[in-house]
Amino acid sequence: MTLLHRSLVAIAISASLAGCYTDTEATVPMPEKPEPLQPLPAEEISLEIGDSIVNAMKESVAITTLEGEEKRVNVETFKGIEYATQTRFAHSITKELEENVNATAFGEACMQVRSTTQYQSEDCLNLNIWRPAGVDAGADLPVYVFIHGGDFEYGSGSDDIVHGDTIVAQGVDGNEPFIYVSINYRLGQLGTLWIDNDDLEVGHKDGNFGIGDQKRALEWVHNNIAEFGGSTTNVTVMGQGSGAMSIGFLQQDDEIAGNYFQRAIMQSNSYGFEYPTYELAKKQKERFESTVDEIINAPDFEAPENDVEIIKQAQAQALSGLEQLKNWLLGSLSISLSLGGEDADGIVAVSNQTPMSNLMPFAPYLACESSEMTEDSEVVCVESTQSPMNTSLSVPTVLGTNANEVNSSGMLFSVTFLIPTILELMSNDDPDVMYSDDSAQVALKALEWLDDERNIALVESTLANMTADDFAAQEGLSLSAYGVVTDLFFGLKTDINADIGKFLTCIIFNDTLECLSENVDIKMSGHEQIDTALNLTDFYPKSEAALGDAIDNMGKFKTLLNDTLFDGPARHMAATSENAATLYRFDKKPSFNVYNYNTGENSSWDILDVFKTIGCISGACTGSELPFVFNKPMRLDGSAINPNSGEKTLMNEMSRMWFSQALFNNFQYTGAGSDNVLVIDGEQSFNKNTATTYDWDSIANEGIDPKLINGRLTGLENEQLMPWQWYLAPNEEETQE
Repeated sequence: MTLLHRSLVAIAISASLAGCYTDTEATVPMPEKPEPLQPLPAEEISLEIGDSIVNAMKESVAITTLEGEEKRVNVETFKGIEYATQTRFAHSITKELEENVNATAFGEACMQVRSTTQYQSEDCLNLNIWRPAGVDAGADLPVYVFIHGGDFEYGSGSDDIVHGDTIVAQGVDGNEPFIYVSINYRLGQLGTLWIDNDDLEVGHKDGNFGIGDQKRALEWVHNNIAEFGGSTTNVTVMGQGSGAMSIGFLQQDDEIAGNYFQRAIMQSNSYGFEYPTYELAKKQKERFESTVDEIINAPDFEAPENDVEIIKQAQAQALSGLEQLKNWLLGSLSISLSLGGEDADGIVAVSNQTPMSNLMPFAPYLACESSEMTEDSEVVCVESTQSPMNTSLSVPTVLGTNANEVNSSGMLFSVTFLIPTILELMSNDDPDVMYSDDSAQVALKALEWLDDERNIALVESTLANMTADDFAAQEGLSLSAYGVVTDLFFGLKTDINADIGKFLTCIIFNDTLECLSENVDIKMSGHEQIDTALNLTDFYPKSEAALGDAIDNMGKFKTLLNDTLFDGPARHMAATSENAATLYRFDKKPSFNVYNYNTGENSSWDILDVFKTIGCISGACTGSELPFVFNKPMRLDGSAINPNSGEKTLMNEMSRMWFSQALFNNFQYTGAGSDNVLVIDGEQSFNKNTATTYDWDSIANEGIDPKLINGRLTGLENEQLMPWQWYLAPNEEETQE
């Protein structure tokens, strides 16, 4: 995008922001409103829970009934109960409830690079329970277990926005009492690290320690919740973002699904995401170990008191915007180089079809299911577990998406504005780079340019001097960048005409980038599926001749990702499920921004935080539904918001519906023929006859292209452009051809 266009877009966005957030005092005095009802002070209580004495808190919660009446309801809270013990880079072990338990304060948060309200520790496997006051053991109340989101990098079960006090109090008021549980699980590099399966007799284990922690939490709930008054046969596991992605894995475990939970709610599960394979996870571990070595061997290194700080430093480096950008670009170029490559024993190495996993570096990987021994006594994985996209819903499930998921998705982060920014800086030395549509050459030049520390410093300086309006303006992608970024997001196909043995030797023993640069016979192109998609009218690139065309291109890019990563896969999972499924769509555009991380005038900002905050200005992005689900008028960081009267009503209604049997019974998806979707837009009540939209795809997603005119999701599926039809197709050999 040219500087002129960027400035004009920034002005336009500034004007729109001013309109959204101006708070002008009324010139006519408003009638005084009575002060809202306040909760009574909390008090500590001591309760017999099974064979244990547990100190907990009795809390007064002020709620508003559906009739508009304010009232107080008492709930009991048990905070920071340890459910498992852990050893670093090993799976956790479920812990029994101790004889005496102090559950009056939240436990420590799991280690992460973000700041948290609670102190961070590796000993963080604790959970919190909210229940109606006075519930006896054996009351057999329904149980909801919540798994927080945060891209597998950050978050906590004690975050203010997911507290269960209000929803549990509302359940009491509505005569549908239940128990709510929130959990912590290990995050970042401590939550997932490749494990070598070199002993075939032991069986295959994985290094998805965070997912393992979630299983232990569900096991603890199964073993203990009856003593708190909960049912062991009516447990709903629910999660948002990466929490919902986790449930995709949990539904595959026969020991967990159907046994430790009987229903599921998945909010914003990006089923179209391609998780790292066993082999790719191994490469990611090697990258992590290399980063740790660099930190330790740096001239100014000072050994910390706790060596976990070194892990956090390596994790922070992996999450920095420029580092992720470089890993993503290199992954885009080399993604197909290992496909079809055979070693001396003829064993095919299984790798990823796309570079997506570089954009969510701590996502779980697909564990190894089948190994073979080479003549050199090396164990090689030849078959990984299936992606959740290739399995089915094992329990009755509610799943759905928000209208603008990719605006804040960890898979998109900031590359969409970093690429145009870097191209603009590169054009000072190479003017043609701004107009190139050769994705491989753009990526190679960008990687070579970013290999110079002086250029890195230039980028950092440029970003540091950009205002929020500048960031907002960079949401527009140029014609060149739109096509390039789309190609690189899904990875490039490689056609190797050079000596294959010489080339593979180069890849194995030398730097991949050097091999790509020197082997001129290597030709790369985008996937034919992407070429097909970009030739459809709805996604066809526009030039920058007009001011709005760059922003239009960005809109097309986001729409394509929303359709293929979120909406299409969720609809497919509901349509093909043998168990009852409810498909919902959160279309409510909030008057507030759920993100507000480190963007104050004097705050130290992070690229990812700024991008997410800017991306969530104009729609329902990932996480926007949480204030409505939990009836909490606050942002993700716990800061307060001031919802309008309509939003308060929707919060009151949606939070009650979400924790009721009606959500599962009244809106079941009956297939693509009727395409009945629960649409939440704030304009309709949760009455079955008014909240359900039939023929949803054709009505809500009507395309322009004749192939998409009956609904983009239907059209993209007919054109074989959905992830389960190509890069997530079950038969890997076919997809590699």
